[in-house]
Amino acid sequence: MDSKVQKKLISLSEITKAQLSKILNSCSTPKDLIFDRNIIKPFERICGVRWLKEHRIDKIYKLSALPATISNNTQFYFIYTDYRSFQDVVNKIRSYLNVENPDHNKFHVVIIPRVLTSFEYTLEEFGLYEPVIKLIPFQWFPIYLDKSILSLEIPKLFREVYLKKDLSLLPIFAKSLWHLSFVIGKPKFTLVLGQNSNAVLSQTEMYFTELPKTDKHESDFGGLVIIDRNIDYPSCLLTPATYAALINEVYKVNCGFCEYKPHDDEAKYDNKYNPRVAKQPVSFMLDSERDSVYNDIKDRYFTDVTSRLSILTKNLKSENPTSREMALDEIKKYVATQLQAATSKKKFIATHLAAAETIINTLGHRFERQIDTERSILLNKNKGENYAFLEQILTTENDKYICLRLFCLLAITQKLTDNEIWNFLNRFYAEYGYNYGFLRSHLIKCNFLTPDKEISVTNLQNIVTKIPKFTTSNFYATANKLKQIPNNPEKINLKSPTCCSYVYGGSYIPIVTQIAAMLLNAIPLAEIKAKLESLGPLTIKNERESYPLQQKSLLIYVVGGLTYAEVAACNLLEALTGSKIVLLSDRIVTGNDIMEGLLQAPGR
Repeated sequence: MDSKVQKKLISLSEITKAQLSKILNSCSTPKDLIFDRNIIKPFERICGVRWLKEHRIDKIYKLSALPATISNNTQFYFIYTDYRSFQDVVNKIRSYLNVENPDHNKFHVVIIPRVLTSFEYTLEEFGLYEPVIKLIPFQWFPIYLDKSILSLEIPKLFREVYLKKDLSLLPIFAKSLWHLSFVIGKPKFTLVLGQNSNAVLSQTEMYFTELPKTDKHESDFGGLVIIDRNIDYPSCLLTPATYAALINEVYKVNCGFCEYKPHDDEAKYDNKYNPRVAKQPVSFMLDSERDSVYNDIKDRYFTDVTSRLSILTKNLKSENPTSREMALDEIKKYVATQLQAATSKKKFIATHLAAAETIINTLGHRFERQIDTERSILLNKNKGENYAFLEQILTTENDKYICLRLFCLLAITQKLTDNEIWNFLNRFYAEYGYNYGFLRSHLIKCNFLTPDKEISVTNLQNIVTKIPKFTTSNFYATANKLKQIPNNPEKINLKSPTCCSYVYGGSYIPIVTQIAAMLLNAIPLAEIKAKLESLGPLTIKNERESYPLQQKSLLIYVVGGLTYAEVAACNLLEALTGSKIVLLSDRIVTGNDIMEGLLQAPGR
């Protein structure tokens, strides 16, 4: 990536600090901060505790660990736009209030990213709306996680938008693009694919019309791509094969932090008496600039990672001379210039070796079989064997997310019969509980399954328009048109890749990568349109004839979550084409995150 653009993206946190400073400085008295636990990591990325202490912050609490009594300091609560969390905060504040004579301007609730009308109504019902409790909307600028990765760090957005069809948070995508325009400019070429992405485009244009415009006449990016997550479900459902992606699968990365500490009370066996894998304790950031070892291995095919770490270890030993071989001046120079770097590198290698060992212990017993099964599915082969493997892991794995992921992959590719669908669901309910009886309804709402055939004529048109064409038309015809599935996956070079499908073991290339490749290689717009219009609502804006792209650079915005495998595929494309690709989303996800949203009961 261009160093100037990278510095601009890193500086986004400074703009967020300025916004946050304005909120905190609205009160000149000492302050206590209370954070929802899910917000702590993003705040560590943005400012850190030292910066907060400079703004007259006395104490910092977790919302779940507030004391029974509080000080006289002004209280600032930070929560996401979630009604349950808001209710918890309101109940906490009510327990502290003197009902007869409530303090004014003492309680400030900062809602990230926006305040909903229902929050205001709730406070009005209790008679607590300003000046007793002040609501403050706060949308931070996209957070720079790593090279080429920006994130809004808004949780559960996939569930809200694609499952619950709640579009109240959709404007945050448009606002973030408006925010970014003041830093990197507004790209003149835009390609938008998907119903929600087109809504984001409409809202973005409204922002540019009604709000102040950027004074940057030229953008740092040649084009902007906005795409819905449900346009390319396989990129979430498939088992990734790169190191960074598998770290997220096994440890669940939070805002670029990978942290795990074992608990003494952890059970040694699951409820099927399978031994639980003991994860190695780790604590590191997935940051290529701070961790040179991670930078080396993050996008490597996993089977090559341990050998690479072994080479790095040997190189480190050879680079570190013993004190017997050095004169006193040489020892002083070594300590002053190289020892700290060598010590840090040694620590990084040890950490990644521990993480790699955990990945092997967790996934090793089924990794190759699962990759082979997914490859057969994508090549439309051995449907019976693939379904048999699904039934096998449903019985043996005791992992409802893995089973459901494979089921969803089969459902949108090889197409399951009604008998096969009901057979799986009934066995799933038997294994994990009949309290998941809503699952089929959720699968239909997210377009993994099609609705029942018994549909009234009056509702037919509405249902058809809501289902992306990607899941109702022939998956393989669409994938072949976009050249997403290599003809000979086994011939793909996984260790020194030249094909972006290596991120899934040579089986599949993400749609975002193929769209980027077409734009960077200046494929005619008519051809691009012909390949993409079957996937969903497509909009192409080519201002001032800016295509072919004036700069070989793209900003890609995924509405509903981005995977590390997609990032790795775009990184390889970037290297192969000599281009610049930055990916932005509401958060980094795995297929398990999507499945977790599907398995949450309605109303939660």
